[in-house]
Amino acid sequence: MAKKNEEEVVGEEKEARLGVYEVGYIMLPTIAEENLGEEVTLFKDMFIEQGATFISDEYPKLIELAYEMTRSIANKKQKFSYGYFGWVKFECNTNQASLIKDILSKNEKLVRFLMIKTVRENTMSVKRAYGKQEGGKRRPAQKHEEATPIDEEVIDKEIEALVV
Repeated sequence: MAKKNEEEVVGEEKEARLGVYEVGYIMLPTIAEENLGEEVTLFKDMFIEQGATFISDEYPKLIELAYEMTRSIANKKQKFSYGYFGWVKFECNTNQASLIKDILSKNEKLVRFLMIKTVRENTMSVKRAYGKQEGGKRRPAQKHEEATPIDEEVIDKEIEALVV
């Protein structure tokens, strides 16, 4: 029996380990801008009520979505082409993270959310511009250098030197 109790304790320690999580979310575009601050405060309070500690966040901005998303709200399917996108990074244990995920999935103010386990460090990457290559394959866009003024006399001297 003592062995079983040790395994239970180890299992509880594993479940109670702290982890860093990030939630990217899209709030309903039907929220009036003057009410957005209040909705974000309520949203963030939910994390605090579940025992999470904030690391960083970004206030939601109205964006056009890449594709139309549907969400059932009050038993009606609604379609959205826009939404307020924001994110929150926080630290909590695995039990709290599970509760937070359940609460988020029931939140009717969200069009969609994604919760991932991540690291504490800032992992933002720089956006890169891409261009098209022959054959439809993508390649990184080339940097364009600024044109320097051309001195015709210098060019004429270089041409004469090459011809001789």
